[in-house]
Amino acid sequence: MKHKVLLIGSGMMTPPLINYLQSFGDTHITVASNLVKDAEALCALHPKTMNAVFLDVMDEAAVKKLVTGHSLCISFIPPWMHMKVVPICIEAGVNITTSSYISPEMLALDAAAKAKGVIMVNECGLDPGIDIMGTMKVVNEAKKHNFKVVSYESYCGGIPTAEQATNPLGYKFSWNPGAGIRASRNTAIYMENGKKVTCTEPLKVAKDVEDVSVAMKFEVYPNRDSTVFMDRFGMTDCETFIRGTFRYKGFSTIVSAFHDIGITSDDACDAGVKTLRDLVTWRLTKVAEQELSASQKALIAKMSTGMAPKDKALTEGVLARTDVKRFGDDLKQTEEGYSRLLKAMRFLGFFEDDLMLTIKDGKGNLRPCLDCFGDVMAVRMEHTKNDRDLVVMRHNFILENEKKERWNHTSTWIQSGQSAASGGQSLMSTSVGVTCGITSRLVLEGRITTPGVLSPTTPEMYEPILEILEKKFGIAMIEDSERPDGLPVTGPKAKL
Repeated sequence: MKHKVLLIGSGMMTPPLINYLQSFGDTHITVASNLVKDAEALCALHPKTMNAVFLDVMDEAAVKKLVTGHSLCISFIPPWMHMKVVPICIEAGVNITTSSYISPEMLALDAAAKAKGVIMVNECGLDPGIDIMGTMKVVNEAKKHNFKVVSYESYCGGIPTAEQATNPLGYKFSWNPGAGIRASRNTAIYMENGKKVTCTEPLKVAKDVEDVSVAMKFEVYPNRDSTVFMDRFGMTDCETFIRGTFRYKGFSTIVSAFHDIGITSDDACDAGVKTLRDLVTWRLTKVAEQELSASQKALIAKMSTGMAPKDKALTEGVLARTDVKRFGDDLKQTEEGYSRLLKAMRFLGFFEDDLMLTIKDGKGNLRPCLDCFGDVMAVRMEHTKNDRDLVVMRHNFILENEKKERWNHTSTWIQSGQSAASGGQSLMSTSVGVTCGITSRLVLEGRITTPGVLSPTTPEMYEPILEILEKKFGIAMIEDSERPDGLPVTGPKAKL
């Protein structure tokens, strides 16, 4: 074999990565994982050119021994674990690729990597990855035309396909819900109309978007600190700069209500809780009611009409503690929000007396509320083997020419994956895996040669990656412009 690759990790993103690298017929891959059976199952994909080994990344000596002799290490492990591998790879002179964001700790190793001549390409997945490359393509083309990017909004989301978004939240989990729900509580920092905004409850500033699809209703909300990318993307003087998340319309209203009453908090569950009804009832004693208008109180009474007394009390308790300030005086929107929440409560079992929770862990300690409630979501909102995923990505640019004229330019990608039951891969797995695979191959072939900590932000890197993604996998951003004399656009053209 011409190339020896070490793949650390055996998760669901790895099969597309492996299949791409093995398609060239000149690469041996060692899969290292603390889940050896998973690694062995991956090796069955190409048994002649793969082998599996056990690895605990906390064992520094074992990592050193395994890394030595490989031409490339692909780190497909949780982001916080990368620093257990990356310094060792740099010391051993082994190139590295990851699909994770460049952390401050990684960036601090840039000088050491350059000194050793080690290439370390990060952010070569879906998000981060394809989103960054699609962004930089437009930004760099705008500069060539002497256009200025004055506004940038970028949103991405992995959700069920429309026909399989069958629950009130329009969302399903293929993993423990805890991480995703916690992420929606993260403070968001972004620029909007020339002002820096810090939002501690990003779901409460979600907005509906009508121009992404003629067939589906979406909403978007900001995610984490967008401003850290302004300098990297060369857009430090953008008036608006927001990176965020796509969901189907209504998701934010429901989940923010769960945040309001505290069932998604990290507080330890009360020892007297047995059922989900108990959990919600207990949390209502810890949260004050919102200040409501007479009209809002009337709406709540209307929503609980005809319910059994204890269900009525629970409904009124939850709705009275749900923050609906973002709807203002619009009672129609408020009623829609209450209605969505009530449907979600029924679906998830708030009114069921026999929906038992596991409130203690294996050591007998009380579990966080989110973990207890997350067990319910994991079952009732499960992404099954028959489900397919949908990836929605959209970049909204406002460009400005030398005459100070402004117009919109968009870059959009909407595509669905395959179900496990059909023998296929989710689009999330495919897009992350093959993007990292393509990048890894470019490193192996010597087409990426710059040492140091890198991201695919330059044409030399993103152009070949985007070209292969489109030609081999049908993954492509569709661009459109309001002005015919704006940037060149891409997209399907009718054939006469």
